[in-house]
Amino acid sequence: MNKRYITFFTAICGVWLSLSADMPRDYYPNSLEGKSGAELKTELHLLLKNHTRLPYGSYNYNNLPCTWTVFKKSDVRPNGKVWDMYSNNSYSFSSGATKGMNIEHSVPKSWWGDSDFDNSTPGYPYQYDATYDLHHLVPADASANSAKSNYPLGEVSTATFDNGVSKAGTGYVNVKSTNMFEPADEYKGDFARMYLYFITCYQDYTWRSLGTTMFAQNSYPTLTAYGLSLLLKWHREDPVSNKEIDRNNAVYSFQGNRNPYIDYPNLVEYIWGDSVDYEFSFSGGNNSAPRISLSESEIDFGHIGAGTSKKREIHVKGRNLTSNITVALQNDSQGEVSVSATSISADVLNTTGYNLVVTFSPQTVGSRHITLRLSSDELAQPSDIAITGTVLSTDVAYLQIIGLKPSYKKSDNAVPLRLNNSVEAKWTVDGQAATHFTPANLSTGLHTVQFTTTTSPAVSGKMRVQIVE
Repeated sequence: MNKRYITFFTAICGVWLSLSADMPRDYYPNSLEGKSGAELKTELHLLLKNHTRLPYGSYNYNNLPCTWTVFKKSDVRPNGKVWDMYSNNSYSFSSGATKGMNIEHSVPKSWWGDSDFDNSTPGYPYQYDATYDLHHLVPADASANSAKSNYPLGEVSTATFDNGVSKAGTGYVNVKSTNMFEPADEYKGDFARMYLYFITCYQDYTWRSLGTTMFAQNSYPTLTAYGLSLLLKWHREDPVSNKEIDRNNAVYSFQGNRNPYIDYPNLVEYIWGDSVDYEFSFSGGNNSAPRISLSESEIDFGHIGAGTSKKREIHVKGRNLTSNITVALQNDSQGEVSVSATSISADVLNTTGYNLVVTFSPQTVGSRHITLRLSSDELAQPSDIAITGTVLSTDVAYLQIIGLKPSYKKSDNAVPLRLNNSVEAKWTVDGQAATHFTPANLSTGLHTVQFTTTTSPAVSGKMRVQIVE
């Protein structure tokens, strides 16, 4: 198969850019710029996960094209035959499904546990979006599909099935003999980019069965050491082809999302490969400038009683820092704000990051506008955090969200939503009605918790909460 790509060389690594004329640049937000690693992967996850779920099978429902309708556009050879990545057999499209072929989940659906049918909803027998996702569904020779089973990808040492395109048999994972599936060399990059798309779009899934051979239970890197090594190797050795470009455009026209690793193959290096210490740019350049990022750029303590105290946390993360960060208050003339550190280690910031605790202990009534500045000589400019609050007399009743921390891990328990007194209120999390804040149900990043009292007049308040890995 002919490959179509360009290679740009920098002092650090090769950068590939796709030649897809049909790829809409405006599909990709500018917010991808300046990110790498986990941050870049999660930004893509938020972009990819919202797409159309098309009916599964060979029949259209609710005026939506089904799987086989899409295949006739996405998997057609120039001669009109079915493009099968699993065999050299020649198949022709029919009015419905093609005889002798299956709808193949390149990533086996047993890996996320989707096997229960719902026969009450025509065209939608499965629970999860991933089971319907055309970016990894392909038409496949039935016998090759059966031989593949739910095996992980790998390089087969002893084949029990070999039709000249697909191999199934045993190979080695961490020196242990394991059943695996190996596609032809010309399709190894295709499979690698399907899998990388999959663990980006569905990084919040729980992996089961043989999926744990390749996939890890985290939002980053979402790959085991074996899976990462194999997919990077295949991605690099088999660059993006015209077939992939055409397929990506066809699936996008039906499903509404794209495989970014076909449009911008260099994204793989910025997320998992040799450029994770550099910032992604659509221009293809590398930026290694030191920088810090903040989970929030402002802290609003809301209403607080004089003589009382509130705490908030800001997560500070660094990249390419070589000197410590200084933390200083700019205009706290009354000394009412304190911070948990006045200097933060560059090593800590570059690795785990640091949760900076800000404590507000006002003594007199009135409004406050204070600036917290994080700076160092190597940063192009300091990062300022605006601190605001309205201080009330202690004999004035005020409402406050209690029991909710500024940040949680996804594994943390659900927290009931409540106020500091018994007034009844309606709660939302990101605009959805809620009684609890449940980290396991939320994506990494910032979320808004808001309450509105049922009293007259109604009183509202909100709080931003960070979900970390």
